[in-house]
Amino acid sequence: MTLLFSKKRKAGLKELSGAKKYLKHLHCNLDLPKKAVICPLSSLTKYALSQGQFEHYNCEADIYVERKKGFSYVTGFGVGAPAMAMALEVLIALGVKEFVLIGLAGSLQPEVLAADLVLCDGALADDGISAHYVPEEFIRPAAVLTKKLDGVLHRASLDHHTGPTWTTDAIFRETAEEVAHYQKKNILTVEMEVSAFFAICTQKKVKAAAAFVISDELFRLKWEPHFGEKPIFQHLYALYHAAVKTLTSK
Repeated sequence: MTLLFSKKRKAGLKELSGAKKYLKHLHCNLDLPKKAVICPLSSLTKYALSQGQFEHYNCEADIYVERKKGFSYVTGFGVGAPAMAMALEVLIALGVKEFVLIGLAGSLQPEVLAADLVLCDGALADDGISAHYVPEEFIRPAAVLTKKLDGVLHRASLDHHTGPTWTTDAIFRETAEEVAHYQKKNILTVEMEVSAFFAICTQKKVKAAAAFVISDELFRLKWEPHFGEKPIFQHLYALYHAAVKTLTSK
């Protein structure tokens, strides 16, 4: 006997509250640009803010608006799919229509090394959020926006891998058996937000693309961290500029 309501059925149902009603309750009526770079990492904020003239707002996330360039930089909402979901729903309710997510990920494949860039072309949903929005377990980003980001990376001579990610909520429960399984499925990376990001954007009919810098390696079936190393930050800065250019260029 199962007590849980069917997620496959739920994906097509209308919510009781929703972000727009929530914002009305908060009396929040921010006027945001239609495009946003979204990043779970607080460590990138200082650099990002040095690259423009930003107005700061807070509504379930730190929202930095660059009016002249026509985009927002969003961070400070926490880590993982549930935190991503609340911030993303609010941003969409405030009128954002295009998102590029940038962040860190772990490598599952021996050819994908620390500080490498990865353009994400799909996400395997092993999180607790995605199934509330779409019934599929493998979720794609917006093809046109992803292709545009790919082109920006190429023109900037930023070598990168392209492939899918495994999204999991349980950061401390990644196992050698799972890594070996996903290696055989040609999954390149593991992280904690992207399947929820793609699922929500798909259900809300807004555009999403995502790319990462590799911060740790798991392909040897052990955890090898490289957080804080200089090449990782350098590639994060480059990825930030690529994301902004993807959203703001014609």
